[in-house]
Amino acid sequence: MTANEMASEPQVGLQFSVYPLRQEHLHAAIQSAVRAAAAAGLNATVGRLSTFAPGDEESVFAGLRAAFEAARSFGPTVMVVTLSSGLPSQKTVAEIQDAANA
Repeated sequence: MTANEMASEPQVGLQFSVYPLRQEHLHAAIQSAVRAAAAAGLNATVGRLSTFAPGDEESVFAGLRAAFEAARSFGPTVMVVTLSSGLPSQKTVAEIQDAANA
């Protein structure tokens, strides 16, 4: 696949938050979910409340499944997920951010 073909593929945005339930240590389940998403091929960016990972549809859903399976392997878990299509370009995001900071 060429770079132009990859750029023309619709991008899907995945945002997820993991909430381990009744677990003494929360960090392991959350960290495992993020690592699993990355191992599935997503470029995961961890924020304060959630993790964001854009990609093609197949990769996003594979990463989502991997993240959930990893998190729930530690015990009862809630995962809140937002999916979006037609993500803005990095240039558009930068322009909006620059305007907000001005």
